[in-house]
Amino acid sequence: MITTFKCVLVTKNIRMNERLMNSQSGYLRKAVNHPINWYTWSNDVFEIAKKENKPILIDVGAAWCHWCNVMDEDTYSNPEIAKIVNENFIPVKVDRDEMPDLDRLLQNAAMAITGESGWPLTIFMTPEGKVFFGGTYFPPEDRYGRIGFKRLLLEILRIWREDRNQILLSSIDPNMLIPKNTGGVLNSSVLDDAFSFITSYFDIEYGGLGFGAKFPHPFVDLLFLNYSATRGDDLGKKLGLFTLRKMYYGGIFDQVGGGFHRYTVDREWKLPHFEKLLIDNAELIYDYFTYYIATNDIEILDALRNSVDFVLRELYIDGKGFANSLDADSEGMEGKYYTWTEDELKDSLGNDYGIAIRVFDLKNTVEVEGRKVLLRTIELRELCKATGLQVNDMIKKISEIRTKLLAYRKQNRKMPYRDDNTYTYSNAKLAESMLYSSLILNKSIEEAKLVLSKLGKTVSRRLDGGKAGLPEDYAAALLATISAYEVLGEERYYDLAIELGRNIGVIKPNNFTDMPNESANSMYIRALFKLSLLSDEFKVDEEKIKPLIPSLTAENSQFIAGIVNSISSYISGMAHVVVVDEKDGLAERLHKVALLTYYPFKLVEKVDDSRTDYVSSVIRAMIKYNVGRSRAYVCIGNTCSMPVSEEEKIKQLLKTKL
Repeated sequence: MITTFKCVLVTKNIRMNERLMNSQSGYLRKAVNHPINWYTWSNDVFEIAKKENKPILIDVGAAWCHWCNVMDEDTYSNPEIAKIVNENFIPVKVDRDEMPDLDRLLQNAAMAITGESGWPLTIFMTPEGKVFFGGTYFPPEDRYGRIGFKRLLLEILRIWREDRNQILLSSIDPNMLIPKNTGGVLNSSVLDDAFSFITSYFDIEYGGLGFGAKFPHPFVDLLFLNYSATRGDDLGKKLGLFTLRKMYYGGIFDQVGGGFHRYTVDREWKLPHFEKLLIDNAELIYDYFTYYIATNDIEILDALRNSVDFVLRELYIDGKGFANSLDADSEGMEGKYYTWTEDELKDSLGNDYGIAIRVFDLKNTVEVEGRKVLLRTIELRELCKATGLQVNDMIKKISEIRTKLLAYRKQNRKMPYRDDNTYTYSNAKLAESMLYSSLILNKSIEEAKLVLSKLGKTVSRRLDGGKAGLPEDYAAALLATISAYEVLGEERYYDLAIELGRNIGVIKPNNFTDMPNESANSMYIRALFKLSLLSDEFKVDEEKIKPLIPSLTAENSQFIAGIVNSISSYISGMAHVVVVDEKDGLAERLHKVALLTYYPFKLVEKVDDSRTDYVSSVIRAMIKYNVGRSRAYVCIGNTCSMPVSEEEKIKQLLKTKL
């Protein structure tokens, strides 16, 4: 039953503010001054609700969520509404970043009952833990075509008192909505079928999926690249590159400070909700890194560099890790930190104002409360023609303009609220991405190592310990550790990866869906496949993998792209590159080119003869063969090449159909 979730217990004699003040959650602490008598999630809540014969009201949100903040300020801070809630309900506030597993259950329940999901999530539950109504944002009074919260509360109370059987009969146990998976099929057509399904949703005018609000889908982009590399049809690569360039030019990309906002409310990537999440940027850094090594596109590189700079500058907490998110609002206004007036642009740019308004199209942009969102509509080469600058000089000039705007913004505006929780899942995902991108940018290694230093063979929800880790924490920690071994080549990361691999078997991920961040199942499968290349101890057991794979449909294709990528790569042949280091200076070059050559699914190792207990039997044979010169072996599936000592040969052996 749903009440089996563990959380800090609360008692009735604690003052309302102390419950939230004692929480580590940034979202809960932001509500300490609410007039609502909030509880935190616990088994006690249900006992209190039974004793007082009251329905439970649950608010699920996040510190970064704009409409969560709006509902807190306009609805839950309303004295009349607070009085109704405090006298007639047991109100519970939940941070979805703190408890994503609970959030998924409640989102499914709301969707099943009313067809709504998202944040804020508003749930009404019986004392027995069954959901009888749910929705998202509710204004205090009828507004925006939505019922006002006051009227909704009174109607629910009326039914609760007068016709409770109606509620009991229509309520559902959220646990019953957990997907029951009989196991997907491991077949060679899964990549083609997924590509066909997903492209039917592709927006050929503006990139991305769908024709309304737009979220990035990094693992769809990677699936497109995988498809082209495997099948030799460059359509996938073109679609993915088109999307990444459209995002880079749009308002979803912070044109001044780098990094990406979570999503846009329009199909053209122009008008974002301005929250910035660590997890989104972690995955997009990997997305842009992968497309750069596959295309050498200079603007993809610029997006990558600026995104890494953003997380290092604004989310890194020295000695602790990376903060979870930045709020959408600042100084009482959504997006004020990121938007501009023409006067502000003139003041900050001086002589560069003229070229800046060519770069950032102020005529075709969008506005938020009279302030302009910076975005670009003129392609780089067209911009060069108009200004007479060469491509590299134009990139440099844009960087100079950004530097001036960033300095002005830092000096004249208050930064949005930052949630300083260092969750293991998002930090480990970032470490994985930054390790790979460091091969190009020559930065972020020390910060990634800091995150890795806080990972152990048992994993907690946060880097600094405490609550036990969720499946997503374990899988992300394992992937980060493997990437550290790949990039840095240090034995300690191999040892930790093996220990984590042994321990990860105790978790049972049951989250198939990229929403749009990679699902726990996808990370778990990806980690198991990498482990199978790393050690004889972890052979792939297809019968154990199948229950983790949902059956592919047109409806779920875009949300299981991560799983499809791994499964299709397993079927067509994963790449394993082993560089044997004979301490002659050549191995470093072979190692780097192997890491920076695109292949859909690849593991790279640099080994030597100083230790043989941490390598497979195949690699031990490679070490002994042809001693005297550094060399690389490229294995695709079950077939390995002869040893090669030329960088170009590695590229040829890893050559795809791109």
